[in-house]
Amino acid sequence: MSTEDQTAAAIITETAGPTTPYFSEFLDERSRRIAEIIMEYVVCFSVGLLGIVTNILVIIVYAKQGFRESVAISMTTIAVWDLIKSIAGVMERTSGILRLWNPAVAFSWSKISVVAFNYLICFSSYVTSVMAAYVAVERCLCVSIPLKVKWLLTPRVTLTACLVISFVVFGLFAVMFGIYDVVWEWSATFNATVAVYKKNAFYIKHDEPLFAYYNLSGILWPVAAFVVIVIATIIIVYKLRQGSKFRAAQGSVTASTFSPGLEMQEKHKNQGPQLSNRDRQVVKMLLVIIIIYIVSLSPRISLYLAKHLIYDLYFLRRYHDLFKFVLYWLWLADLVNGAVNFFVFYNMSSSFRLTFRALFTAASTQK
Repeated sequence: MSTEDQTAAAIITETAGPTTPYFSEFLDERSRRIAEIIMEYVVCFSVGLLGIVTNILVIIVYAKQGFRESVAISMTTIAVWDLIKSIAGVMERTSGILRLWNPAVAFSWSKISVVAFNYLICFSSYVTSVMAAYVAVERCLCVSIPLKVKWLLTPRVTLTACLVISFVVFGLFAVMFGIYDVVWEWSATFNATVAVYKKNAFYIKHDEPLFAYYNLSGILWPVAAFVVIVIATIIIVYKLRQGSKFRAAQGSVTASTFSPGLEMQEKHKNQGPQLSNRDRQVVKMLLVIIIIYIVSLSPRISLYLAKHLIYDLYFLRRYHDLFKFVLYWLWLADLVNGAVNFFVFYNMSSSFRLTFRALFTAASTQK
């Protein structure tokens, strides 16, 4: 074990209340350190910085467009939570930079970050996954009843739905911010006072029901969002293909086949209202976003199922190091998911692209 882990392990053994043995056998010290540097302080830190920039740009572009459409409000809400996630991801990994200056401060920052920022990344991901499910349902209604959806899902209704989802989902997990106490202990290794996190009295008293609730919530919310997203996506794809077949059939019909009268009108009537080309492009763009969420939700659901079945797979328990190693990849998936939306919008939305370019054109003109 490294000097930092030895210090943490020594302090953890002094924690009041029942504990499980703290092992570090998953990787040898050199491999663990290399994995930490590459995944935490290079890859995740860089992706987090990218996410901060891209989500600020998304918010600015949609604000410039004026939030006249419901999709702008829902995607801006997701961008705000992705921004929070990216900031938390960068802050949690600042200990890598601090280590070059003061190892004791870096150690303290890494322990405080577990309590403050790790859960923030996790819970922000839950909010955005449920928001993605809402967007999927919204777009499903758009392709199913395009004429009614304009008055059904007004900007005010969408804003209300986004705020309710944000407060409810984040609020359900907020209790987890209060299960650890950050305390300051003297460390002979660093010859300084360092911060560590310990299980507090609330944690020890409510350990089993608290983590049963947390793990089940961590499974149910992503799974529910995943199921809704998949079902809505299937309906969207079906409706888009149905619309494409109808347009192809229309293109093959000649004037000699149908007289411009009652028969043609009846054909249009039977097919029902169709999406405009612009709305169809918006749906396709959001379909890509939805598929990205499907991919990013899968590892989180798998991990929480494993946590539910294996008690010791968590912080300060038997498989602490294994859990931390798996989390590297989960954090990377979360941070990548929080950074890519800008590139999807820019490549698939002409209005987003034009507004973004206009911002920089105006900025360069002012100079």
